[in-house]
Amino acid sequence: MNYKGKKWVVRPQDPKTALQIAEALGTTSLVGQVLLNRGFGDIEDAAQFLNCQLADLIDPYVLHGMKEAVDRIILSLEKKEKILVYGDYDVDGVTATSLILLFLRDLGFSTHYYIPKRVEEGYGVNKESIQKFAEEGVGLIITVDCGISSVEEIAYANALGMNVIVTDHHEPPIKLPDAAALINPLLVGCTFPYKSLSGVGLAFYLIAGLRKGLREKGFFKEREEPSLVDYLDLVAVGTIADIVPLTGINRILVRAGLEQINVNPRLGIKTLLEVCGIQPGHVDSSSVAYRLAPKINAAGRLSDAMRGVLLLTTDSREIAEREAGFLDVENEERQRIEGKIYAEAVEMIQSNGIEKDFRSIVLSSADWHPGVVGIVASRLMERYYRPTVLLCLDSGVYKGSARGISNFHLYQGLARCRDLLLEFGGHKYAAGIKVVPENLEKFMERFESVVREMVPEDGFTQVMKLDAETSLDALGMEEVSKLQGLSPFGAGNPEPVILIKDVEILNPKVVGGDHLSFLARQNGVTIGAIAFRQAHELEHLKEKMELAAVPEVQVWRGISQVKLRVKGMRPAGEYD
Repeated sequence: MNYKGKKWVVRPQDPKTALQIAEALGTTSLVGQVLLNRGFGDIEDAAQFLNCQLADLIDPYVLHGMKEAVDRIILSLEKKEKILVYGDYDVDGVTATSLILLFLRDLGFSTHYYIPKRVEEGYGVNKESIQKFAEEGVGLIITVDCGISSVEEIAYANALGMNVIVTDHHEPPIKLPDAAALINPLLVGCTFPYKSLSGVGLAFYLIAGLRKGLREKGFFKEREEPSLVDYLDLVAVGTIADIVPLTGINRILVRAGLEQINVNPRLGIKTLLEVCGIQPGHVDSSSVAYRLAPKINAAGRLSDAMRGVLLLTTDSREIAEREAGFLDVENEERQRIEGKIYAEAVEMIQSNGIEKDFRSIVLSSADWHPGVVGIVASRLMERYYRPTVLLCLDSGVYKGSARGISNFHLYQGLARCRDLLLEFGGHKYAAGIKVVPENLEKFMERFESVVREMVPEDGFTQVMKLDAETSLDALGMEEVSKLQGLSPFGAGNPEPVILIKDVEILNPKVVGGDHLSFLARQNGVTIGAIAFRQAHELEHLKEKMELAAVPEVQVWRGISQVKLRVKGMRPAGEYD
């Protein structure tokens, strides 16, 4: 069932068990089948997945290092010591920084923050910033979404009389920093059962632990105790943007956070939604991932991520509108630069026969923008389905971003090239690296051989997994609404993709420059459909087509309708 390099695979079907699950949970057989596909064959587990709530969260003190972190922060608060939150420049880091900053301020404490500039300073903690913090009288640094690899930098902070608390969800190195506390569920010996928290998820757990510690000390006897729900909008945005699995704890946090955004968004998020043209009440994981998050990310990619923190923490309408407008303009510039780099990279791949002869993609240029190569690497990975590394030359060193595929653990692959790299860090699907020019060719050769060794020959075909086959008349409003009850969708809980065969395509037209809009008709039932970035399919349409589509309920001017978002299409009957 291959079509244009993608393999369509319908997941194993079990109608009997799917019906049993559906009847027990008061839902449809299609939802029951999707739950089975997601690994919820046990009715209790399926019910827990559908009805998860904040009360199901694990105690923050199960996290290794939480008690030490809380005790050290409370000591700082008692001593009125200057605290600084040090974050990363992506959306996860920006929201995590904003969350801890707001929580400490809501407790009545003046707290400061810093996010390094991607181009000038690079990722993570750096000694120049630490020196400046010491001169400014900072006593405690709390890192979010970074720090687990900053051994020398944290030793330097210690030497200058400062303590550092590290919260970081990235893979820990062999040698760990000598911090006052290390909070990372991936640490050896950490018994916290859920290992896939985002940086902002860990930050949320830190404030939950801190609130509990302060409560035990009687801190809230004479002041109102902050509600943790108020910070979940930030958790949802950062978690969705960081593409961690939306399962377990992440699902609980994101689900509650999206509800918070839709019911009572903070000023900065509300203003950004207005810029995006999204009405509160209609925000889902997709609108966060593809419309909201890129604007927050844009400043960190091109200029200063601290503008994103300012937007998310301000109470001033004037500042919110100014910063949201700035992020919108930055995102437009990011898109322009991204398009240029993408076109150049595709030309390199095609002219050098990389797609045909290589199992990895490693490209470099002195002219590429370091803040954008990561996005382009993701797009190239999706197009060619190869582990992809894009590098730009900066101050005599090649640095950039890498993206992995499902059959290849990127961090482990890079670890086998560590002797050729100045630095590297990340996780299975995304990483950052630095390499000196004289090692670039050796790295390309080594990385290619590592990929060939770790990935089987059939592991370079992208698989589109379909949850079930159904007909258009089975996709009524009630059925699709219940299907959407499985949301939020994202990594680890993908949108249900349905196979629909023998579909007539009516009134096809190109919209938005690159998208294909049409009506899908089958057995007298007609549903509107949109196929994003598939305008090229217009010339390949046949009398009957097969669609791989996500059914969803869309609301337009107060009217709800079932629509199809088409992930793929192919001529009917040719791929059985």
